[in-house]
Amino acid sequence: MPLQIAVREQKAKFYSGIRLLLGVIVVGLAFFQLFITFRGLDQPAAMDQAQIARQIARGEGATSKMIRPIDVRDMDKVKRRKALNFNAFPDTNYAPLYPRVLATALKITGYDKFDSHRMDAELSNVYGGDRVIASVSTLFFLTSLLLAYLLCKSLFDELIACTTVAFMGLSELMLQYAVSGLAQPLMMSLLLGSLLCLSSSIRANKADNVTKCAIWSTLSMLLVAVLCLCNNMGIWCALGMVLYCGLFLKPKGLHAAYGAIILAFVVLLPALSICAPTGGILDKFLHSVYFGFGGETGNQMMRSTAEASVNFNNSNFFLRLFGYTFAQFNTLYTNMGSIVVTPFFLLALFNRFKSDVVEGVKWCTFFMWLFSCLGLALFGETAPLGASQLTILFAPVFAAYGLAMVFNLLARMNLGQNLASVRALTIFGMLVISSGLFLFQLPKQLYLGIWTSARGLPHYPPYYPPKLNGDLYDMTNSEDLIVTDQPWAVAWYADRKALWLPRSVDEFTTVLEPIFGRGNQRIQGFLITPTSHAMPAGGVAGIINDSGDFAPLALEGKLLQLAPKHNMAFADLFTTHANEQTTTRTLGSIVSSQGQYPYRNFLLGADIIYYSRTPNNKR
Repeated sequence: MPLQIAVREQKAKFYSGIRLLLGVIVVGLAFFQLFITFRGLDQPAAMDQAQIARQIARGEGATSKMIRPIDVRDMDKVKRRKALNFNAFPDTNYAPLYPRVLATALKITGYDKFDSHRMDAELSNVYGGDRVIASVSTLFFLTSLLLAYLLCKSLFDELIACTTVAFMGLSELMLQYAVSGLAQPLMMSLLLGSLLCLSSSIRANKADNVTKCAIWSTLSMLLVAVLCLCNNMGIWCALGMVLYCGLFLKPKGLHAAYGAIILAFVVLLPALSICAPTGGILDKFLHSVYFGFGGETGNQMMRSTAEASVNFNNSNFFLRLFGYTFAQFNTLYTNMGSIVVTPFFLLALFNRFKSDVVEGVKWCTFFMWLFSCLGLALFGETAPLGASQLTILFAPVFAAYGLAMVFNLLARMNLGQNLASVRALTIFGMLVISSGLFLFQLPKQLYLGIWTSARGLPHYPPYYPPKLNGDLYDMTNSEDLIVTDQPWAVAWYADRKALWLPRSVDEFTTVLEPIFGRGNQRIQGFLITPTSHAMPAGGVAGIINDSGDFAPLALEGKLLQLAPKHNMAFADLFTTHANEQTTTRTLGSIVSSQGQYPYRNFLLGADIIYYSRTPNNKR
């Protein structure tokens, strides 16, 4: 007995040391990303939600300075052609909770006061507000690590819990999400917390404790409902949770009814209110489904004022639906942070674990992930890092079950006393495979972050915050609109109202301008950035496809770079229509040397050009 106690104490000290070392490494890496190699925000949704959060922190409610043409059209319909107030344009595109969380951080740090925190390009190329937003997501990432440890320890053991946390903390994609400013780290924390509550509910269900089971399942549903309030895509996770509770918790069906009621009150009612200004939640859903089923991207839909301009193709819908659904299996490894054991979760589905709790959490996770695959297929999300990406949320659970399967296989190999050594070697090998390349690049990131540019390296192209926060802000006013290809960045860095550049000149002049006229909303200029000419794939053809009728503006910067001595105005070539019978306005009548916005202001050479009404950068 004394020997067993001594071994137990030694083992406890060992795991205590491992926990401490692991915590120092993971937290150190997170802060290394945040304070040393941080380059600012690079996700449009993060900037967009940040500027909405600043509006909330100022006491102006959930209003947005980023304005989408489709929202203008829909709101004009709802208002029946009455004047719209563009100084308090309601946000109807994001779930309500996360911007309010960001607003709290901005209020505490004082970044709700834009003029008090202007950038000094001589000191830093990274906007301080970006670091505040990234700090919020980093905090929730660290919270998710703690919750992952608690969940995995309750399901399996200390070894699997610590190894899972190590996989998360050393995953490059996980760390990118940690400083992205997106809601995914908060969503991951809520998902893990929900599964923790569900595990207690399953235990109570096994013990036939109906009351305790109902309490824990209700708490689990509440956390999933809060997850939906962070991101609209969270509803797919909620559907999976409701299905599992309805099928497996006794009495069957009752817990699903609880979940449906909770989702209705916590999620549906706020969504109805948020979407009302642009026609209601059904219209929003149909817009999303339309560009998901059709052949065009969601961005092009948001920039359009006519649904007919987006091609709807039923055959394309089925190809997209099935193709993108199965693509989730194909991209499982990369979308879960390249953690090598995550695909083994699919093998775990065919393994019957002895614990009912482990089995229950496994199938609930599978249902939620399966519904998420369907949602991602409908809305076409394939990129590993994105505002609507849900796959990363399941990475901790997938990794834990994958590890359990690997350890089960090792245990069946009759390794005897060598089992512990083989386990340790296996864990080391998997960590090297999952994060070796990322760790190998850390010295280079450290060098770039400290010695190469003490001011920080912005995500350029396409974003150069000092010019938006400085020159653009100084030469514009807060009352008039700026039409631009990166309205999220203008709204956040320049604190100016920004209309997303439409693709059609005809829609701009015949639909949008009359609406602006009724609301006494003046347009002060056009800003073209590398978002138009550096990002689209396919070269010139890609630029033309993405920019539509405004492609000459997107190409003008490229032409000036190729022939800087000529200083040509490419839009001057588009002052007349090829068809003489056409009576609509041309691009040249709007932006050219003879148009409404004839003056070009080169904010960063020909890469960023602001076309204005007046010369000499005057407001």
